[in-house]
Amino acid sequence: MGNQIKNYPVDNGDQSLITIEENGITTNIMVDCNIRDSSMDDSDPSQYDVKKDLLNTLKRRKVNDIDGVPYTDIFILTHGDDDHIHGFEKNFYQGDPKAYKQKHKDQGEILIDVLWFSPMVMGTATNDDERCFNREAKRRIKLHKDKDAAKDLPGNRIVIIGYDANEKLDDLDLVRRVPGDVVSRFNERDLQTFSIFIHSPYQQHLTDDEVDKNRVSVVFQARFKARATDTNFSTLAMFGGDADHKAWATILEKTKKYKNDVNQRALDWDILIAPHHCSWTFFNECPQDKNPDPAPTSIEFLGYRRKGGKVVASSKLIENNDDNPPHYKAKEQYLDKLDKDSDFLNTANHPNSSKPEPIIFVITENGPSKAPKVSSGSSITAAGGAGAAGRSITQG
Repeated sequence: MGNQIKNYPVDNGDQSLITIEENGITTNIMVDCNIRDSSMDDSDPSQYDVKKDLLNTLKRRKVNDIDGVPYTDIFILTHGDDDHIHGFEKNFYQGDPKAYKQKHKDQGEILIDVLWFSPMVMGTATNDDERCFNREAKRRIKLHKDKDAAKDLPGNRIVIIGYDANEKLDDLDLVRRVPGDVVSRFNERDLQTFSIFIHSPYQQHLTDDEVDKNRVSVVFQARFKARATDTNFSTLAMFGGDADHKAWATILEKTKKYKNDVNQRALDWDILIAPHHCSWTFFNECPQDKNPDPAPTSIEFLGYRRKGGKVVASSKLIENNDDNPPHYKAKEQYLDKLDKDSDFLNTANHPNSSKPEPIIFVITENGPSKAPKVSSGSSITAAGGAGAAGRSITQG
């Protein structure tokens, strides 16, 4: 299949799949989910069948004597809003992996080897899928706190991103990653051509009296190298969840303070998933007409775009109206910083709005290349890879 990033058309929501090929082994990293029941209705081509594509794309293995069980190496939840976790309960297996049965496979339940999440998961859930995710995260946390031998089995593994003032998880620092960390170990495998630089959330965001979920989104940079010996990255992709302009201002400040903007190229990007579905909140407070000027820090961040860099709006169709998200004037701000209009992509109209399909970037040694139209579950072959940074991490 080769290295690639697939961004699914899920209306105002996020769902991406990062695929890394190294030494003949494939690693899949899923970022958020928004699997809608209507996407499985063949009579409505405007609703892409995300679940079908996942079942056609993800790796499979034998589990408890059951052949062909679909699984992902990593599932990263940026935050618990419904449009980032919708469909989790129905489509992903929760519970002891030793209890996975044929009925779970028949229902298409996907196993998650390693769950990545912020300690915010310990807080109050606002939707049923988030409550389900919280229960699964807490089940795995308990195994690690109890030092249960099963904690290291696929299906029980965790990575905690950041800190939380509301829950004592100090004894889990071995599986904790914080801003400035670089992770190059995924599902018990060390990768030489791919890594992730953790940007957020910062502890200060997690100790507010009233924490805004969007502001504490997990933000990270996915980093590919063509060869393990390369010193430069072939592709840098920024995933920001729903982080607002205040969160990005902190990211900018901290990254520059510790010189990771230079030493790790941690602010550079070839692909930017427009935060909060191309919302104005990336640029300033809402409503836009009362806050018409973009924050200088947001504009500064966009200036870290590398030549040919592209913005992907994971949102419904962007029209010239008062909607937010997506916001038309936010799109105009992005366009102003891009080389050409075609460098701005909207999942709702790729390749057209009547039958959208995933936006797939094949990672090559010369950077990301947008793949041609492909049918559901098809693979695309290419070469690619990643790098190293801040505090190097050898667990994940």
